[in-house]
Amino acid sequence: MNSSFNIFFLSFLALLAIATCKPGHEKKIKLKMNYYHKTCPSVDTIVRTITWSKVENNPSLGAKLLRIHYHDCFVRGCDASLLLDSTPNNTAEKSAPPNRALSGYEVIDEIKARLEEKCPGIVSCADILTLAARDAVSYQFRRPMWQVLTGRKDGKVSLASEATTRLPSASSNFTTLLKLFADNGLDMTDLVALSGAHTIGVSRCALVARRLYNFTGKGDADPSLDRDYANTLRTFCPNPINPSTILEMDPKSSLSFDSHYFEALNQNKGLFVSDAALLTNPRSARLARIFENSEVFIDNFARSMVNMGAIGVLTNGEGEIRKNCRVVNVENGVVKSDGRAKQWETAPGMDVLVRKLFIVQKMKMNLSFNIFFLSFLALLAIATCKPGHEKKIKLKMNYYHKTCPSVDTIVRTITWSKVKNNPTLGAKLLRIHYHDCFVRGCDASLLLDSSPNNTAEKSAPPNRALTGFEVIDEIKSRLEEKCPGIVSCADILTLAARDAVSYQFRRPMWEVFTGRKDGKVSLATEATARLPSASSNFTTLLNLFVDNGLDMTDLVALSGAHTIGVSRCAFVARRLYNFTGKGDADPSLDREYANSLRTICPNPINPSTILEMDPKSSLSFDSHYFVALNQNKGLFVSDAALLTNPRSAQIARTFENSGVFFDNFARSMVNMGAIGVLTNGEGEIRKNCRVVNV
Repeated sequence: MNSSFNIFFLSFLALLAIATCKPGHEKKIKLKMNYYHKTCPSVDTIVRTITWSKVENNPSLGAKLLRIHYHDCFVRGCDASLLLDSTPNNTAEKSAPPNRALSGYEVIDEIKARLEEKCPGIVSCADILTLAARDAVSYQFRRPMWQVLTGRKDGKVSLASEATTRLPSASSNFTTLLKLFADNGLDMTDLVALSGAHTIGVSRCALVARRLYNFTGKGDADPSLDRDYANTLRTFCPNPINPSTILEMDPKSSLSFDSHYFEALNQNKGLFVSDAALLTNPRSARLARIFENSEVFIDNFARSMVNMGAIGVLTNGEGEIRKNCRVVNVENGVVKSDGRAKQWETAPGMDVLVRKLFIVQKMKMNLSFNIFFLSFLALLAIATCKPGHEKKIKLKMNYYHKTCPSVDTIVRTITWSKVKNNPTLGAKLLRIHYHDCFVRGCDASLLLDSSPNNTAEKSAPPNRALTGFEVIDEIKSRLEEKCPGIVSCADILTLAARDAVSYQFRRPMWEVFTGRKDGKVSLATEATARLPSASSNFTTLLNLFVDNGLDMTDLVALSGAHTIGVSRCAFVARRLYNFTGKGDADPSLDREYANSLRTICPNPINPSTILEMDPKSSLSFDSHYFVALNQNKGLFVSDAALLTNPRSAQIARTFENSGVFFDNFARSMVNMGAIGVLTNGEGEIRKNCRVVNV
């Protein structure tokens, strides 16, 4: 080729490599508590003050802002894409049919304007919307109903076509609803809890016309709708329908955030087909009955709002901080037709190389040097480019359905046979799983044996009493015969812990998502530092859970694992005989229970003497732990600590209801099983769970 073409081609190659190179995102920056505490410390106060003043003058705003937040998160994640206006070249989400009736955007605009005055370019519209939705609903209680983690960035794309396909409708059946929620990483409890948002707000006759007058196309009504309620609706919405006539979604309670929606729903007075759909599935119907208890509902709603607020968030250099929530920022004076600001995406330092390229061209150096330099630049750009990992591979249902379809059956068969012969195994495998996940995440690092050069987690003081590892070994051996090199020890442990606890019920108590890889590092020092102890106070416990992405409900629910299993006198000696160093007992311990413990653990203590953690119920997985706890009969200081915080104490009281406890425990086990998992090329599939692969 001639020299001029060489220069042109190499220039093009260098720029192409630079332009298409995106920095890797091996670990996405997570949302945080008080993300703006240094850059805009007054953000919470400003959002709450404006929102509460607006809701005070217009109580319907709670439902409106909540609905905007919900519709935003279900399309492209919680990125404020719904706040973008349409342009001549793009029809935005806001203009899609499901969103045309939304209102309340002006509140977000006012908050944004105030924050831009106070902290220009700092607070995202996505965070403002999330905070405002929480504060609007919370105004009734004059306190925040849930914690909002912040750090979201604003999206640059908003397409009406996506809103039309990704939002549940008022006529959705249960299967459709559950799938749409699952696609967004939410579960059945989230579906039922978030449907409870219909306890506030209004709708229009157009959305119930079919239920009232032509449900099957034969001029009939929906037979699942309470007859008296249907007649009442017909008085508001006579045929032919006036589609704009307004209806309360929760009859006579549409301005009060409470559990009345579930009371009405369970009387077949849910307004929409999608409401009635919740009663068509046995488990969701049970949740709907449980949520008639306002404390249980409000706690689960808060938790589900946190879950929803984390859907598809943009962090770690993605997105932008809009100056105006209705339009994307203009960069270099150019805006793309789809609403995105046009920009080069370059790897760190690549912009400098681009400038050097053009400087060299300007200097008109000799052709030989140009060719050499551009060759070097192209190769450097390619060599330093790392493939982007914008979304880490998540755990999945049935991850092994093609590679090892019998994995669930093999794990369950072996585990159940072992638990049948030794009922104490449920507690043992559950404890191994818990101790594993809290150190380096659920990566089976606890299963690794110590070596001459390393003292592994298994040898740390908190783990020396653990037993049951041989069950995991047997399952692994069987799976290596059936599917060599496919199933991780981390997944085996997670499945076996679930199955061991579930044996009592002869059915899985929760779904296990799989796809974990096994870690290669195991350090005893980390186990000692990162595991809660039997003597931990509430603050310590909560901090350890929060550090692992878990919340207060997870803390209380997972403490309920103490309903099965045993401990030893060594762990309660101080509570019984020397609590404050003066030869006294813990005054928070029930006196009769303390006397009972002293008969089992006389002074001086035999540290190896065994104690039931849940008196007279240590082999039965039930809610008796909470019954005992609320009578001040929790065995450990860490148990009693749950009663020292008003909210955790309230949760402990609601968990005396076994249905409520089981549901929350299942949910918390799924949350715990996702801590720090290795996927996406990290870790390995060990051949033997006790040693890393050579």
